[in-house]
Amino acid sequence: MESLSLKQLADSTREALVEANASESYQHIFKTVSGQFLKYAETKGLETFSIDDGIQFLEEHYSMSMRMEAKTWRGTYLRCINAMAEYNLTGNVDRYLVPTRVEHPFPESFSESAEEFLAYRDKIGITNKSNKTFRLYLSRFFSFLETVPRTSPQEITISDVHDFMRSLSSFEKPTVNHTMRAVRYYLKYCHDNSIIQADLFSKLPNPHYNRQSRLPSSYTEDEVKRTLAMIDRGNPCGLRDYAIILLISRLGLRSSDVANLHFSNIDWEHDRIRLTQVKTGNPLELPLLTDVGEAIIAYLRNGRPHTESDHVFVRMKPPFTAFHPGAVGALVHEHLVKAGIHVEGRKAGSHALRHSLASRLLEHEIPLPVISEILGHVNTQTTMTYLRIDISELKKCALEVMA
Repeated sequence: MESLSLKQLADSTREALVEANASESYQHIFKTVSGQFLKYAETKGLETFSIDDGIQFLEEHYSMSMRMEAKTWRGTYLRCINAMAEYNLTGNVDRYLVPTRVEHPFPESFSESAEEFLAYRDKIGITNKSNKTFRLYLSRFFSFLETVPRTSPQEITISDVHDFMRSLSSFEKPTVNHTMRAVRYYLKYCHDNSIIQADLFSKLPNPHYNRQSRLPSSYTEDEVKRTLAMIDRGNPCGLRDYAIILLISRLGLRSSDVANLHFSNIDWEHDRIRLTQVKTGNPLELPLLTDVGEAIIAYLRNGRPHTESDHVFVRMKPPFTAFHPGAVGALVHEHLVKAGIHVEGRKAGSHALRHSLASRLLEHEIPLPVISEILGHVNTQTTMTYLRIDISELKKCALEVMA
């Protein structure tokens, strides 16, 4: 499409959001954010749009990296910039850019084949969570195909798939990889079941990304101790947050497992925690360390509000419902910042503390299979990711080679 000025891009994107039935609140937020971006662009001398400039604007104007995890609604600001990026590339805005609670319905022309594909995945034991993710990715693909336009699976071409992948350029590489995986396996299913004649699967791009290319974020033992020490345990919220961060930093629990922790998961008599991991569905058993147990008891006695919920950790304001995993990560971020820990350039959520535990275990020469068991990994290959944060050991290897 022809190049648009920034003002034309903002106006056209706003019109596209109206046509996509975006909520009035989202339209209002987009108008505010795009207006602020135009003022920012004028001061910077920007004439054309780039996603990098959009992200830099969010960082400078809204302090995105510091606040996005702590205030989940600020994610809407990022969706506004993504909407402009999407329109700039394709001349439309996909449905996923409009915050709604819909279940990503498929266009009628693709609905039957897509629903059959997801039903097949369910039948062979693919988890419901994975199928929901595939539904999202396929809805993006079909929304793109409608703009080409394509009106049936038989009309899809290799060129369409390449064009769709290029439209994902504003996404992180893992998202592009997972999206294209959903597309490839959908088209493979269609070919295997004679819905389409052409065997596109073997010819489709399979974009790879190197999961080992980035060192995982980690915090030192001293930084974790300082964070815990700075939590005010003189109030109910502090008692809860202290217990949560101890569970993550001492036992390596994921935020989803902390949020989903039930009273039945804690065996007080034998000092054990037994649960089924939300992410993998695999069972996990860990020792209930003394300091962790004491922190949970202090919260239950003096901090937890009266509620019928059987979740251990609940919100401190009515309704006293269970935590969302994202809220667990947000409170970790909040306390790291409050403790004065330098988080710039590092992930600052619950998973970073999980990486930090792995680092401490490696420093104390704990065998890899034991670390895998503690972290709830099925095999040690997954745990190998955590080895990359043991910088001291890497330095030893480098010295031996040089010698």
